[in-house]
Amino acid sequence: MPDNLVAIVAIIMIFGGLPTIFWVIFSTIRRLKVARVQAEVHSRLIEKVGSSQDFLTFLDTDSGRKLVASIGIEQPNRDPYNRILTSVHAGVILVLVGIAFLILAATFRNAAEGCFSAGVLVVALGAGFLISAGLSYRLSRSFGLLERKQTS
Repeated sequence: MPDNLVAIVAIIMIFGGLPTIFWVIFSTIRRLKVARVQAEVHSRLIEKVGSSQDFLTFLDTDSGRKLVASIGIEQPNRDPYNRILTSVHAGVILVLVGIAFLILAATFRNAAEGCFSAGVLVVALGAGFLISAGLSYRLSRSFGLLERKQTS
């Protein structure tokens, strides 16, 4: 039975770990490219401006403000709605995957121990994400972070 558990854990780590590694690599490459473009635009802008007075005059114009706003540094998403929804998504997916493992444990008796252990673990992780999302929602609401700003 322990060989089945090792195989199941290895399969989970491969199918869960490889996409995570690829996501980290590709998101890092994307951020590096964005940083290079921003640095290039900043350096070209500094080269074009003759003096600090010219630069301040340019920033006071409408096009100057739009340009500076468009080349802003990428900031992580701090919107509480998106963060809470991300936790809910992860929780629901993990709970469903855990339930699938529990069904596999009930279906295949030779791998029941490994599937049951993995199922309980994944359901617990999913429940943790859902509890975290619920607590985040309640705290965000009590702190007034969920009040949407009206745009004109």
